[in-house]
Amino acid sequence: MIWWTLRISPQSDVLVRRAAALRGVSKANFVESAAVERARAVVADHGQLTLSPDEFARFSESLDEAPVAIPQLADLFSKQSQIPSV
Repeated sequence: MIWWTLRISPQSDVLVRRAAALRGVSKANFVESAAVERARAVVADHGQLTLSPDEFARFSESLDEAPVAIPQLADLFSKQSQIPSV
């Protein structure tokens, strides 16, 4: 078990206590469940890309286009890395 220490406003505390009571759970359980639910949503939002059929068609077409050289990137990749190898 890991302990969290939080500081929240008195108004937030009243609201969270009320919501936890309405759900019939402890304040800690309510806060953990809400945080985990929100964390899952955030992670899912960053892990999926949703395109409309038109957007997908344009995306697929762009994959078949010839690559475009970007001189600044070509120059950058021609230089020796500044990160030491392990």
